[in-house]
Amino acid sequence: MEPTVPAVSREKPNSVAPYRLTEVLLCAAATVAGGLLYGRFFAGTEYLPPVCAAALTGTASAAVAGWRRWRTYSTLLVAIGGFVVLAGYGVFRGTIEHGLPTRQTAAEIVQGVLGGWARMLAVAPPADPGADLLITPVLITWATAFTASTLVLRTRTVFVPVLPALLAFAAALLFVGRQPGVQVTATALVLGAALALVLLRAGRTGGEPSRVTAGRLAFGAPVVVVVTLAGVLGGLYLPPASGAHRFDLRALLPPPVRGTDMLTPLAGLKGQLRAEPPRRLFTVRLDGGARVDRIGVAALDAFDGVSWTSADRFLVAGHHLAVDPAMTRSRTVSARFEVEDLDGPFLPVTGRPARLDIDGDAGQPIGFSAASGVLVSTAPALHEVRYDLVGEVADRDDGLLRASPSAAPEYTALPGGLPPVLDALARQLTATGTTPYGKLVAIEEHLRGLPYQLDAQPGHSYAALTRLLTGSGEGYAEQHASAFAVLARAAGFPARVAVGYRLGDSPTGTHTVTTRDAHAWAEVRFDGYGWVVFEPTGMPTGSGELPDDPAAAEELPEPPAVPPPPAADRQDKAVRPRSDRHGVLGDAALVTGVAMGVAALVVTSILAMKARRRRRHRHAPGNAARVAGAWQEAVDRLTERGIPMPASLTAHEVADRATSVLGAAADPVVRLAPLTTAAVYAPDEPDDRAVEQAWQLEAELRRRLYPRRLSWRRLSAGVDPRPLVAGRRAAGERRRDDRGNKVIT
Repeated sequence: MEPTVPAVSREKPNSVAPYRLTEVLLCAAATVAGGLLYGRFFAGTEYLPPVCAAALTGTASAAVAGWRRWRTYSTLLVAIGGFVVLAGYGVFRGTIEHGLPTRQTAAEIVQGVLGGWARMLAVAPPADPGADLLITPVLITWATAFTASTLVLRTRTVFVPVLPALLAFAAALLFVGRQPGVQVTATALVLGAALALVLLRAGRTGGEPSRVTAGRLAFGAPVVVVVTLAGVLGGLYLPPASGAHRFDLRALLPPPVRGTDMLTPLAGLKGQLRAEPPRRLFTVRLDGGARVDRIGVAALDAFDGVSWTSADRFLVAGHHLAVDPAMTRSRTVSARFEVEDLDGPFLPVTGRPARLDIDGDAGQPIGFSAASGVLVSTAPALHEVRYDLVGEVADRDDGLLRASPSAAPEYTALPGGLPPVLDALARQLTATGTTPYGKLVAIEEHLRGLPYQLDAQPGHSYAALTRLLTGSGEGYAEQHASAFAVLARAAGFPARVAVGYRLGDSPTGTHTVTTRDAHAWAEVRFDGYGWVVFEPTGMPTGSGELPDDPAAAEELPEPPAVPPPPAADRQDKAVRPRSDRHGVLGDAALVTGVAMGVAALVVTSILAMKARRRRRHRHAPGNAARVAGAWQEAVDRLTERGIPMPASLTAHEVADRATSVLGAAADPVVRLAPLTTAAVYAPDEPDDRAVEQAWQLEAELRRRLYPRRLSWRRLSAGVDPRPLVAGRRAAGERRRDDRGNKVIT
């Protein structure tokens, strides 16, 4: 607890000027550390000058106001005026004419202050450092520097001046999200500066230096060093350093870019291959004689037993695109795409895209998924679109013989109902391999040996794959790619299905792609390689339509190495900097009292909102609304267990889905569904007995989901914000529903 002291210092400025100056400089250093974190949000270092200028000018403005003892309103005018000048001439300088701000300058500043944060959460890092994105970090940095320096000069409190810098640091982490890596400089700077500031203010007695002060400083300095070092090491080596375990505010917001509604791209594969005459789609020119045998458009990572779909969330793409941290063994391929007539929304890419430059104005925002590396447009069709793309391509080389599959449980899941014959075949084929790569090649070669038949019945469900693998074996790329992914997942490998186009040989490096080149294949994720291509579709009889077999020379159990690429391709390899030691601070660096306070505030807010939501449901006007409220609470409990329930599902469909996941534990939902349907759609209001029964069923569901009153799963469900987010989204959908349909609220 801090000692009780006056809020405003009465010390003579000259007697403590060196100490005050040191404290102000420490505030500036801690503020700059928060600005450095944006290096993992922006591409390049162009963001640094305006952010550092905000820290320095904010600190200087506060120092002038503090030492001159200006009154509160004068200090506020200096703060606001200083920021406006910095924003106009430092951020929106493109709107300045003849050295003077314009009306556009004012409009841009207002729009940036009010909506810049939302824009930052809508783009995919690393983002281009445009003025509309820079304004928010500049505002946060300016406010932090000015506030912290003012508290240093006008108060004697020990810990309060540190709070603005720590809050700004936490805000920067929210904007950065799940970008991998730890920024060592920022970690050391914020921890060292903040702790040194606390130590210096706690060590001063009566405003004068003394032996007691010197002793405190001598004792506290090693503590500052040790805590700073612990924070840096924790950020480097604890799980959050990878970015996978971090909280990302973007996951709670609706995706800003949504492609046009369409079936799974696999469903359109046969139609493209059957098109007569073949339709010309796009042209791709590979630079430097690069060797690439396929162009990807979509990555499908979710399988429900019937079809492969994508669970991607797309953010607005800039010129620079997030790299895959798992790809450390890859080569860089540059390509020029000229799209003539391609069905949307997917854009063709080479490997994992790293940079995108579209000619002129694309007309529609381009979305990018950092999880899959897929690019989409909101346009239903792509015509006359030209762009340059740099991608990272992982080749199948001899290093795969020793590589390990990535630990990615989200890519190994299969829905219930896996036919025993598929499970048995997966075990049989992988039993002969001695390495993970060898096991996958065994599955690949088995599927390549099946007859290729484009006239086979379309579809890639469990039933279609069972027909393929136990019947005549006739199928084409749709079934073969899906079969490989299912068998690989059944064997425990992270696999997905990719859809795109094949490239033939071209002496000039220019390829004209038509509908006849449409293709699908499978990919498996390996440490160091990212997503590695496996080709499970064999050569059609009497045809040369499919690409060369990438595993034709391999023999199990130890497949020999694929020959190294030609010298021209080796020259394309880029030495990519490692990101696991540089970048964003891990969550461990926020293990401070302020961060714990912020976390407690967030938890308290969630609990309060959920309690208010429950009271509103329990005491809604009318018995029908109260029964519907009990149903909504039951749906919230299912949402907390990770069972998504779209608002479009009926009550009985919700009950069926809950039963398929929870089994007997979902029996209260099954019994509650007809009560809810009757309450909402029946002409008469339900009686009090029906209301009481509905809430008893909701309570029974909670007891079945969490039999133990004190358990980690029960506690985590209590603070899970997903029901609140889903409720807001459903409310928005109901407001947009202009058909007058009666819905369960």
